Amino acid sequence: MAGGGSKISSEEKPKGWVTRFVSDNRTAFALLAALVTLALAYRIRLTHNLFTYPIKPFDFSPDSHPIRFALGYGYSDLSLILTCFLLFLLLSQGRFLLKGRGVFVFFQVAGLVVLHLVLACLLFLHLGHFRFLFDAQTGFDFGVILESVYSVSTFDILKFLEIQDWVFLLLPLGVFWAVWLVPPGARAWVGKSCLAAVVLWGAFSLLVSPGEKKGVPTELRVNPSIFFGSDMAEYLRRSSTQYGTVVKGTETGSGIKLTGPLYAHSIRGVKTLPPPARRPWNVVFLVLESVGTRYMLRGSDGSPVPMPFLNQMAKEGWFLKNHYSPSNVSTKALFSILSGLYDFFSRASLGVRPDAQIPSLSSFLGPKYDSFLVTPSSYAWYFPLPFLKNGGFREMHTYENLAFKIREELSTLGRYIARDEIQTVDFFLRRISRAREPFLGVYVSFVAHFPYFDYGPEYRIVENDGKSISRYLNNLCLLDRMVRRIFEHLKEQGLLERTLLVIVGDHGQAFGQHRPDNYLHYRYSYNVNLEAPVIFRQPALFKPKVFRVPTNHADIFGRRVLIPAEAEPEVPLLLRAGREYLLAEYGGDQGSGFPEEGTVLGF
Repeated sequence: MAGGGSKISSEEKPKGWVTRFVSDNRTAFALLAALVTLALAYRIRLTHNLFTYPIKPFDFSPDSHPIRFALGYGYSDLSLILTCFLLFLLLSQGRFLLKGRGVFVFFQVAGLVVLHLVLACLLFLHLGHFRFLFDAQTGFDFGVILESVYSVSTFDILKFLEIQDWVFLLLPLGVFWAVWLVPPGARAWVGKSCLAAVVLWGAFSLLVSPGEKKGVPTELRVNPSIFFGSDMAEYLRRSSTQYGTVVKGTETGSGIKLTGPLYAHSIRGVKTLPPPARRPWNVVFLVLESVGTRYMLRGSDGSPVPMPFLNQMAKEGWFLKNHYSPSNVSTKALFSILSGLYDFFSRASLGVRPDAQIPSLSSFLGPKYDSFLVTPSSYAWYFPLPFLKNGGFREMHTYENLAFKIREELSTLGRYIARDEIQTVDFFLRRISRAREPFLGVYVSFVAHFPYFDYGPEYRIVENDGKSISRYLNNLCLLDRMVRRIFEHLKEQGLLERTLLVIVGDHGQAFGQHRPDNYLHYRYSYNVNLEAPVIFRQPALFKPKVFRVPTNHADIFGRRVLIPAEAEPEVPLLLRAGREYLLAEYGGDQGSGFPEEGTVLGF
């Protein structure tokens, strides 16, 4: 393969068998130097962050010396280094079977191309694993690849690479070409040094006792490439069911369009909605990112309740206490909240398909509503933006177009993908003040999302002790005060008595429950990852009640439409905010409270 440098004819052959061997296999030894550089750079950078950053992956803090921790798990890195080196060394010997300079040059160039593709993959996996550990509390597994295919563009990924990331990527490539181009004597010295480093590193890693290794998460011990490969193998082993694909609708010629009376049935005209209400309600819809029910209701280890105002609101209206997100991913959760439908039961998300013509709450309420959405978050990362645009939201204020500064605190993403939560709420209040009634105002928060920026002592109910849950609880306190500000603003503006207030958590949040690596929400689907509160408040419509029947996001807006042969079609509740017969129920007796399983609410 790309073995070895050029054939030496007129030039004097290097002296010494080691020098000659390295010179004849310069590509393999250049790869060895690049891989050793990559592994050491990864271990040094990982160790530095674990000892210096305030938020650590899985709340893990090393208790050994930094050098011991950095080099003590080299057996995993060395197995990758030696496998790649020996494989390319073996393949490079094929050049001796080639005849003719043209074939040899082609073989060498092709080998270099393949080698750089492999090296690029290794660089990508190491950098991705490092960034995901500190930015998302997870390793770079096969699921991340599947998720990224449907959610994040390559351009968006490149935007968040920092200077140190580019140095990390380019350093091994620079080492490779430096070793490949230097004179044979210098190359032999580098080759011998790399082999010696591999031997010493391997010997040092044997000094780490099994007891020390046992307490360290796999994502931190194992080389990123091996971690990814083993996870992919496990995924392929377990993946015995192939998901079906959604075929574009042929009835209309383009896009995915739902059939049925609520979605413009193409064959027969049916009355799909009740007549407009004489007094339509304003709707303020608050989607609280990463707010789990258990954290809203109580503190941690005797700490104060982080969201006292939301607890009070839950006592004044309808509180769905046993409520769950149908997905542990925000994109799918938001789609279900605002459409009343389930998303795909796979990695793909219907909400990010530009050809999906799915109505949202905004389109059902109709053009008479002044509809707007405000969030400090970036729509590029977890927003079902195509669904929102196609579903009727024409005015959206996000990270991309809000004018004020990004939160100044630095994280591993540099300036993080969110605007200041307090300033964004200020903007939302100003937008409500100039809204034309009736209006639909949707606010999607960010502050309870990792990495839980510290907004100062004013919003702390517990001290920042290095654990992520402490920062999370403090930010729930801040978010609770922001909800209170919105409530009081509606009251001051004389809008509260004409406004239906809906508060929904998009999914839960985990801090190591059930599994050591179960942090945030998207890696597993335990109750703690999925449970989220729902509160409906409008005294004219809701008598205080707690519902313990299991519900999910599709129930908020409506998931089932029954069309009896001799009856008017039924419609979900929430889209009746601007219609007559508010709070009409179906599937159960009128006035029975929350409908039984399989039925939905309808405003």
